[in-house]
Amino acid sequence: MKKCNPYGYATDAGPKHLMGGFYGPQYAGDQTVTADGIHGPAVCERDATVRARMVCEFGHTGPLMDLCLAHVRELAARMSDCCTRCVWPGEARGLNESMDYIMMRMAEARDRRDIVTLRALNSQLDDCRHQMDELRARGVIKKVPLKLVEVSL
Repeated sequence: MKKCNPYGYATDAGPKHLMGGFYGPQYAGDQTVTADGIHGPAVCERDATVRARMVCEFGHTGPLMDLCLAHVRELAARMSDCCTRCVWPGEARGLNESMDYIMMRMAEARDRRDIVTLRALNSQLDDCRHQMDELRARGVIKKVPLKLVEVSL
């Protein structure tokens, strides 16, 4: 029998799919290790009794997960607020990368006390924010809930 593996640590050394792949495993924090040096809250020792995946109404699917009943309940209740593919479509991801780059340059300008560059970058960031708001208003970015759907073991 397989072990419960809600976050991917039992088979692939961590969550490759944080926020649908938007973030890598380095963003998982300290959820894998506690004082014993082996187990953390993200590692489950229970046997899996259900195989399931998250699915949104637009057909986006998450990875198959072998789950215990406790994690079925947890994921269905707490981790199903929105489909990351719907809330972060390609256009939004590209725009977010631009915003991150601008903010890094703003930090550098602040360190140099370069007010002229900082103001110009702030204006660029505002433009990006407006573009992101427009994507939401046009329905390109949409918050769509997920359902945990059982798949045969």
